[in-house]
Amino acid sequence: MTSTAQTDQAITDAAVALNTAGCWLLSPATKRRIAAEAALTLPAGDYTLLTQIDRWQPVRLSTIAERLEVDRSSLSPQTQRLEGAGLIRRLPDPLDHRAQLVEVTEQGHAVLERLWAARSRALAELVADWAPEDVHRLTASLTNLATSIGSRVHREGAR
Repeated sequence: MTSTAQTDQAITDAAVALNTAGCWLLSPATKRRIAAEAALTLPAGDYTLLTQIDRWQPVRLSTIAERLEVDRSSLSPQTQRLEGAGLIRRLPDPLDHRAQLVEVTEQGHAVLERLWAARSRALAELVADWAPEDVHRLTASLTNLATSIGSRVHREGAR
């Protein structure tokens, strides 16, 4: 059985490892490489917004802003670019006719598929020499972590 100190150290080690992975994934070089492989032409932050809209759609931009902890006005230029590129569309909010919802279009889904494929290829290169069971353990652990994050942070609905 592991002691509390060993568990605490394991959690610290996991936090450091997640920081390293996050820094790699969010580094300008990695973002440029993934964008080039996926033939993405908009700024990287636009695709982050697109993934969030996809996750919660249909959704108000104010909800996305709250979840990203940014001012809603900062999303306006990104939203305009995504809409202009045909990647999202606005819909009336059936619960409040003064408000609008946004959702990802078919074209937006095609772009997201290219994005996830490029990210998957980049990750596959990093784990190419891993044993398959280690890749599966990583996937299960990260999926569990994402579920915990989702249930804790986003308990309320998307509206």
